[in-house]
Amino acid sequence: RHTHGWGAPPKFGAAAMSAGRAKMKKVNWGQPITDYRIAIPRDYYFAGETVQGTLELKTHGPISCRGVRVKLEGVGMCHWHYYEGAGEHRRRVDVHGEKKYNGCQKTAWGSTYNTGRIDNAGDDAVWGHPTTPDEGHVDMPLQTAHGSKVVLRVMDYDWGKKDDELGECLLDVDELLSMNGADVTVPLWRHVGKGMFSSGTYGPAEGDASNGVKNRSVVVLSCELSESEGGFGFQQGARRVVFKVMSAHNLRDADSMMGFRGYNDVYCQLYEVSGEDLAPGLPLPGPPDTSAMQLPPTRASIPFSFRLPRNLPSSMEPLDVFAEPVDRASVRYCIYSHIDIAWRMDPSCRRIISVINGPSSTIPKLLAPLRSVPQEKEVHPVNCESLCFCCSKDCVGQLCGENKSVSLGKVFLDCHMDRRGYAPGETMFLSGIARNETDRPVMVYVSLVRTIVYTAKDGFTHKTRTARGEIPLASFEVPAHSTWQLEDGQLICPAIASDYFGGYGYDEEFASRNTQYGARYSERLVDPVKWSTKLMVLMDVPDTPFNLKQFMDVLITGLPGNPIVWEEYQHKRKGAAQMPALPGAQEMTPQGSGDDIGVSVLGTAECPTWTPGAEDEQVRGDTLCIARTDEISAADPQEDIKCDPAELTYSPAVAVYKPAAPRKCRSPYKPDNPEVDCTMNPPGSKMICPYTGMPFVVPPPPPPQAQVINTVAAPSMSMV
Repeated sequence: RHTHGWGAPPKFGAAAMSAGRAKMKKVNWGQPITDYRIAIPRDYYFAGETVQGTLELKTHGPISCRGVRVKLEGVGMCHWHYYEGAGEHRRRVDVHGEKKYNGCQKTAWGSTYNTGRIDNAGDDAVWGHPTTPDEGHVDMPLQTAHGSKVVLRVMDYDWGKKDDELGECLLDVDELLSMNGADVTVPLWRHVGKGMFSSGTYGPAEGDASNGVKNRSVVVLSCELSESEGGFGFQQGARRVVFKVMSAHNLRDADSMMGFRGYNDVYCQLYEVSGEDLAPGLPLPGPPDTSAMQLPPTRASIPFSFRLPRNLPSSMEPLDVFAEPVDRASVRYCIYSHIDIAWRMDPSCRRIISVINGPSSTIPKLLAPLRSVPQEKEVHPVNCESLCFCCSKDCVGQLCGENKSVSLGKVFLDCHMDRRGYAPGETMFLSGIARNETDRPVMVYVSLVRTIVYTAKDGFTHKTRTARGEIPLASFEVPAHSTWQLEDGQLICPAIASDYFGGYGYDEEFASRNTQYGARYSERLVDPVKWSTKLMVLMDVPDTPFNLKQFMDVLITGLPGNPIVWEEYQHKRKGAAQMPALPGAQEMTPQGSGDDIGVSVLGTAECPTWTPGAEDEQVRGDTLCIARTDEISAADPQEDIKCDPAELTYSPAVAVYKPAAPRKCRSPYKPDNPEVDCTMNPPGSKMICPYTGMPFVVPPPPPPQAQVINTVAAPSMSMV
């Protein structure tokens, strides 16, 4: 479990990015590799954006391999243990939960270039599922500038044996490019029959008979010139193209056996062929033999690109109080590449990235005001007596209860928020009334309560653990016999990751498309880490545990609601979706389990230290800051055994809206010096004094100006 505090001084800017670069140690894995790393322009991306970069590969000798692969992968996981039994029968039980949010793999260099595989596709395979939007895209280098021919094969993946061919076709690249990206339906061909019963003839590929009729197998695709340039083996005058495979229909069942129907696991295989190898009426030439392939000595930059799905949860690293119930937990994303060598350890490299998700906080469904049910309570003295065995400063009526025969007056609380959705750095407007009819002052505390639910699989059941922590925002005192009234009090939303509690939430377009495609297997898995946020207003009546609490389900989003900022930022970020989706809409209720931790509050969580740097986005006078916390080691002990763990670190990023008018505070070490800018450091977090280099806690801003009305008459003591 990560044990760093959220208030430790982090690294920012170029230093943080260079430290997180996934560059390999100078070891050769038994191969002549000098350098192998992933280069991307930045290490943070918004859900819906396109991640583009290059594989930097330098070798000083040939390598026999089947290709170079690159994959974008997101993994949410949690792990904890408990003990059962006693004495010599006492044993440790480990439970683990894991879910992959995106596992699209592409070929950066090889004999064939493949689409993503669709498991259990059956007769019809459709690529472009919302959770893997570019699984059917193949960015492929061609050796010729004109007259290129490419063979496309639709294949059925079989574990442990050779894959089955479902059909093939020959693509004229120039003809496809002339259609300006329009979809084309191409019929498939194959050998009629296989094995000892094969007639040896080559003819149209057809699906299984339906109502006595066999339909022709077809594939739907389009072709465009690639925006990427260069790559390994890229020659002067050559070109790169992108094949976008949409679907394949009427495929034969290659996995049926003894009358039992199977389900094809379908992918497409593409490779370039020479016109000299083509003969009319004969089968198309097969792909090059991978056993004879060699990666020659080279120094190359191989381009790649991945489109991030819109439903991804933000990168999450639970710290401090939130990590107490588990041994380790995280939601992490990385770009992973390896050189595919048969029967050898694959040389690999990894680059960790931060993903920021959540819509603009001003979409219509988040603009509805929030109001909680008004609460009123009559206050009674505690029933403790001086000679009571339980009477202590920690009891305060917990065991003895209240003496309801005596009334000390009533307390009343009614609060509401201007809207539901807020992004880090935005102003939260709180209004309400707190009435105190007792003869003692009471305190009103406002805080955000974040709940994280961990779910892991233990055998055939799921176990859950829950952690909650408070992030204080403000506090007020209501004098005796007074009414506290507040109109649009300003609070600052702290810089925390956007909420995620499963599902698709407020992105109706994404949910509709997902319904059309159907849920993939990975979507049906339980999310191992989910989190949500509530705004809590607590009216603390002294010397009694019976206080008033109001909770409002706020939603922490990924991007600020300033429409100008959002519109301009999207315009600058080419490839970003029109609106990243907020994942989650259903109620996040932990499943019942004997291993639940039923805690209400495990402690108070400090906000991380945020510091604006060179990554600030200046937009019409406002700043959208990419803020970071402590560096976290993300080395995988199994996958990264050849990596330097110190180089596999990253700083989780959060987009914070920085208003034009900064917030300032005075350093406690130099109170006479000018005030320092603390706009990006929420109250309660730590920042470094620019005058002394010493850390200090950012004081809360001046409390919202509440009107205190001393018109409540003192109640008379009465016996009931």
